[in-house]
Amino acid sequence: MNPLVQRTSRLAPALVLATFSAVRVAAQSLPVTNPSFESPQVPSGFPASTFVGGWQKNPPPPTEWGITPDQWDQMAGIFPNPAAGQPRHIVNASGTQVAFVFAVPGVALTQLTANTFTPGLAYTLDVGLRGGGALTPGTQFYVGLFYTDGVSRTSVASTVVSATDELTNTDTLRTISVALGTVSKTDAWSGRQIGIELSALSPNGTQGIAYWEADNVQLTAVPEPSTWALGAAGLLVLGAAAMNRRRQ
Repeated sequence: MNPLVQRTSRLAPALVLATFSAVRVAAQSLPVTNPSFESPQVPSGFPASTFVGGWQKNPPPPTEWGITPDQWDQMAGIFPNPAAGQPRHIVNASGTQVAFVFAVPGVALTQLTANTFTPGLAYTLDVGLRGGGALTPGTQFYVGLFYTDGVSRTSVASTVVSATDELTNTDTLRTISVALGTVSKTDAWSGRQIGIELSALSPNGTQGIAYWEADNVQLTAVPEPSTWALGAAGLLVLGAAAMNRRRQ
C-alpha cells in the first residue's frame, strides 16, 4: 500500500472522532437573563410574584377591554413549583419556580437579550411549557424570536402551540423549539439584539382561570454547515501533517 494512503487510513478513525467532537461543541449556549424564573424569590406563604427579573410585560390594553392596569400586571409573573407529591408539581422544572402567563391575548413576557443576530449563525430557542388551570384544548400560545427598532417588535421566527390534553394533564414540561436558519448580512435583523417572546395568543374557550407555565428558556447558536466542513478539513490537514512529522 502507498505509505501516504496507509498513514491516512490510520488517521481516519481519530480524525472522524475529532470532527464529530468539533461539531458537537459547535453549538454555543447564549446567555438569557433569569432563564428559569428564579428571580425574584417568591416569599414563603405567597402564591406568586407579579415581578419577573429581566423580563418585561406588554403595556395594558385599551380601557374598553375592561381590564385595569393593575389587573393586567397580575396576569403574568412567577409561581413557586409545588413540592413533589403535591398537585401541579412539575417534575422537570429547573429550580424551584416557573413563570405563568394567563390565557388572555396580549399577555406576555419578553426579553431583549445581550446577544445579537450574527451573520453565519443559526439559532434555536427552547422553552419548557405546560398548560394550567381551566385551559381548554385549542387555546394557543406563541413562542418566538424578534428584533426591535426601538418602537415596535418584528418577529423573526416563531412557533404557535395549541393546548392539548397531553400538554395540560401532565406533570412534565414539554420542550417547545423555535428554529431560525442561518443569518445573512442582508437580513433586516442582522446585527440586532435577539429578543424572546412568550405570549398568550388566543382567549381560553371556557370560564375560569387559565394560564400557561414556562421554564428553562435556552438560546443556542450554531455555525452554518460550511463552517463545520472547513473545520473538519482543517483537522484532517493538521492531523496528516502531524503524523508525517512523527514518521520522518
